Amino acid sequence: MENIENNFFTMEPTQTINLIALSLIVVMHAGVLALRLGISLGRN
Repeated sequence: MENIENNFFTMEPTQTINLIALSLIVVMHAGVLALRLGISLGRN
């Protein structure tokens, strides 16, 4: 278990930031799609 934590902390900071940014973009994109779907369903 300690090994996994050490690997996580020794990971490159840029890699972690890229991962966070990517997940944020995915979440935002999913939110926008859900909003559009909700609006189009509401119109019907």
